[in-house]
This record gives sequence, structure tokens and C-alpha cells, in this order.
Amino acid sequence: MIRHRPQVITALAVCVLPLAACSWQEAQETSHSSSAAPAAEVGPSSAPTPQVPGDGTFPRVQDVDRTDVESTARTAAVLLHSWDTALDRTETAAAIRATALMSDKWAEAQVEPARNSAQGDWLGPAAHRAYSRAQAVPAIGDVSQEVGSDKAVRAYEVSWRWASRDGEPASGTGKRQVTIYLEKRSGAWEVVGHQSQEMAAGEAGS
Repeated sequence: MIRHRPQVITALAVCVLPLAACSWQEAQETSHSSSAAPAAEVGPSSAPTPQVPGDGTFPRVQDVDRTDVESTARTAAVLLHSWDTALDRTETAAAIRATALMSDKWAEAQVEPARNSAQGDWLGPAAHRAYSRAQAVPAIGDVSQEVGSDKAVRAYEVSWRWASRDGEPASGTGKRQVTIYLEKRSGAWEVVGHQSQEMAAGEAGS
């Protein structure tokens, strides 16, 4: 019996080594696959597309009293500066939304350009999928006037800030003087032209 013990030990060793090697290989493979498994990608949240521009905060053209020149003109001035960076490609998108308040000829003139001229001002707000909150007050001066019984001009100082959708503040504000030209047809006022110019903070009259 004693003479055969080395052979027995050798035989056991020969059997154990493949098992150990196999276990070590499995452990290595398990460790490798565990460490090589890609971590869950954490990218920017895929926020849903807004149902309506400005989340329903923009003025609605159907609420405008078209028999009232002030209601028509002021709403048009605000709508022209109601932008949603999550939906709009250019500033003209706001004017297109306001075409229901315009004459057919002026509505047809609202065509989006190839690129956004205000792209630099939109970069910050767009990072927060922000939309503008605009307000209009009558401009100081004698620009606003009646031009006969069926024509009128109204000027407003329009200012806006940005409302963020991601909980982080969206920087940037703006201020313009907007002139709205209107005509009354079939008892309803409609915008037949508008123009605007940038205003510095110190230029605001109110």
C-alpha cells in the first residue's frame, strides 16, 4: 500500500489540477465579463415634445376681440415675441402663429428664413428647452394714432424673459419697440404690417 501512495497522490493531483484550472478560468471569465459589461448609458433626458407652444401660456388668437383695435394690436405684439425653443426653428415661427390676426397678404409674407438670425441669443434658453414670457405696454410718444375710421397704428414696448423646462434658470431677456399697422375690414381689425427695433435697457419708457 505504501509503495503505491505516490502514484495515488500523483493521480489525485492530475485530477485536481484540471478542475482547479477550469475553476480559475471560469472565475476569470466571470470577472472579465462583469468588468467589461458596459455601464448603463446616462445621456440627456429625452424630454417629450411639448403638446402646445409655451405650454399653453402664449395668448390665444381665438380669445382676441377683433372689434377692438387695442386687443388685436396688443395680442399681436405679444405673440410676435412668444417663442418656444423646443419647437421653433426661427423667430419667424412666432409670427406664423400670429397669422390668424393678419390680413391674407401680410400672413403670406411670414416665411421662415434658412437660419435663425437670433441663434446666438437662443443658445442659452435652448439648452433648457425654454420658452419666452412676453408682455407689452404702450410705447411713449405719438406713434400710436388713428388713421381714419378703418386704419390705426399702435406702438408697444415689448419685453420678455425665458421660462425653463428643466428646473434650471434660463438666462437672457430682451426688449423691443414694436409698431403694429392695422386695418378694419368687415367689422374686424387685422394686422397689415409690423416692424420692430431693439431697445437698450435704459430706453424703456416704463
